[in-house]
Amino acid sequence: MPGHSIVYLGRGEFATDYLSKLATLPCCTMLTRSAALKLPEDAAFVADIVLLEIGPTIAQSGQSLGSVIQSLKPYPVVALTRKEHEHRGITAVNAGAEAYICVDDDVAVEAQDAVFDHAVQRSHLKRRLSDTDMTVLSILKDINDGVIIVDSAGHVLDINPAARSILGLGPRQQPDAAWGQTFCCVDEHGDNYRNSAALPLARARNGEKFAGQVAIYRTPEQSDTVLSVNGQGLFDGNRERIGGVITFRDITELSRKTSALENRAQFDELTGLANRSLFTEQLARAVGRSQRKSAPLAVLFIDLDRFKSINDTLGHDVGDALLCDVAKRLKSNLRIGDFTGRWGGDEFLVCLEDFGEASNAAAAAQKLMLVLSEKYEIGDSEVYATPSIGIAMYPESGDNAENLIKAADIAMYEAKKRGGDRFQYYSSALNTKLAQREELEVGLRHALVRDEFMLHYQPRIDVASGRLIGLEALLRWQHPRFGLLAPSRFLPILESSGLIHSAGEWVIASAMRQLAAWQRHFELPDLSIAINLSPQQLIHSRLVQAVAKSLSDTMLDPGCIELEIADGDIVHKRTSELETVRALRKLGVRISLDHFGTRDVSFESLDKGFVDSFVLDQSLISDIGENNSHQRIVRAAIAMAQGLDIEVAAEGVETMTQLEFLKSCNCDLAQGFLISKPMQPEKVSAILRSEIAGTNLLARGMP
Repeated sequence: MPGHSIVYLGRGEFATDYLSKLATLPCCTMLTRSAALKLPEDAAFVADIVLLEIGPTIAQSGQSLGSVIQSLKPYPVVALTRKEHEHRGITAVNAGAEAYICVDDDVAVEAQDAVFDHAVQRSHLKRRLSDTDMTVLSILKDINDGVIIVDSAGHVLDINPAARSILGLGPRQQPDAAWGQTFCCVDEHGDNYRNSAALPLARARNGEKFAGQVAIYRTPEQSDTVLSVNGQGLFDGNRERIGGVITFRDITELSRKTSALENRAQFDELTGLANRSLFTEQLARAVGRSQRKSAPLAVLFIDLDRFKSINDTLGHDVGDALLCDVAKRLKSNLRIGDFTGRWGGDEFLVCLEDFGEASNAAAAAQKLMLVLSEKYEIGDSEVYATPSIGIAMYPESGDNAENLIKAADIAMYEAKKRGGDRFQYYSSALNTKLAQREELEVGLRHALVRDEFMLHYQPRIDVASGRLIGLEALLRWQHPRFGLLAPSRFLPILESSGLIHSAGEWVIASAMRQLAAWQRHFELPDLSIAINLSPQQLIHSRLVQAVAKSLSDTMLDPGCIELEIADGDIVHKRTSELETVRALRKLGVRISLDHFGTRDVSFESLDKGFVDSFVLDQSLISDIGENNSHQRIVRAAIAMAQGLDIEVAAEGVETMTQLEFLKSCNCDLAQGFLISKPMQPEKVSAILRSEIAGTNLLARGMP
């Protein structure tokens, strides 16, 4: 528009200087001034803007501000006021004026012209809208969601108070054309939209109806605001598109919380690395890239040697800090394009892409070994840790992410078997183990449903009297192809696959039902049973629920149940595990330490009454007849236990010499092949009948 024809209504009580200045501007033509609150007849058809003085004149006229503005339609009204009475200008806009100006502001010519242009464009759009659309827009103006109206050329014509509050815009701040073109030009991922037609305002003014577009409002003066935007076109009575409207709300906090939850679901909380789920997804995509390019790919499975001893001697805080440092070293020593993740515990994974010759994967593994073996300074401690690394190559070792990880895992265990602090390639010989492992894992997922698990029981005798007083429940799997399998064949798979919880709960329920049946049938209320627990079971409270339910179902005395755990450092376990042990003790069941004498034990755990008994490992018993060192260890352990009122059992007893030595040390309980092999429930029933009849188990000979 080349210029504006202006009519001024008011007495000029405070706008005289402003009007004089306005008359000198080339963009304005002052048609007339009038103290009356209506258009002079000679200006009615040539004026395109009405300047209305908001002050005493209106109050003295006996008319309301709204009625005066409505009487001036269809001409756009711009209200004039002073800064000290700016609220009057805002009131005028709410009553129907297109804009307002504070006459005592030092307004630049360009800004003055922009206000007039805006008023004319806004009035023009409103004249073309139907009464229904005008009513809708009037309602939108007062809602708590932000509302912005644009015409078909993209001019921002209206911004409601909620939108100004959300976007941090002042009441007189009128965005220019550049603002409208860049409004929410950043998508939900933080990237600029490549196509301007995808911007919310552009979509709306182009007539598109949409909902839930997430975009970011970004200005240099404030932090990013994340908006959820809805929009649609505006049409006149002839269905001709004349502009668009968007509504939006601030979802910054919701987006932050959602992002945090997604981050927690995909990244390891301790180290910040990708967790096993995200790493597996990333690896699957990397395999696809390698397949398309016919390029090699390597997966490295990394495990820290003797990490448990660091946790036990220096504490879990130092152990966690060490894992964080390992993660930092891995990230800083990988090439761009390679990636890493934490598999769990002290296990990490690395994927190498585009490394050329296969030998380069070994070179990368060697580099990581050197980096990870360097001294760690954690607080006041100097910590040393060496890695064992398994390497699996695509496609030789596997054609998908899951198989590659399993192959690298097997290769890593082979490196550990050879002493650790080395790397090992997955070989064809190891491939057979992988195939068997996969078959076992698939079978384990159906073993419970197909009733393939069973329990065998190994008797325990009172060393002093030789009487049978308890049994240990031992899990067996009747595999349809491999036959009866001992736990060593499938327990690691149960643990790594997460099936240990359902299998462990089955063992608890079955063993306790069987004990209850024996106690009632043979009238042996003191007969006890020992059940082994996996360390993973201690992490979840479902273990406590399973034990409590079985006690309730069987009405057993909790003191007849002994739960064996392998880790002797109960006091310094993580909070979740410690709470599980405490909850089990509240149920009244007994806690026992298995493999005593071969693993680190916290004597604080023994002294504070966390355990009721411990089981001497069979490696101490096997050569006790000729190994003086083991004799001293066994004597000292039993003497210590007696001082702490802890019961001692010995496993792996195979000779009378071993049994007599244990008797001389006042050991409480014993089990082993000398007494009986593990057996099915029916044979246990036969032994219990003999015991009742007075036949000593040892006198009968081993079943």
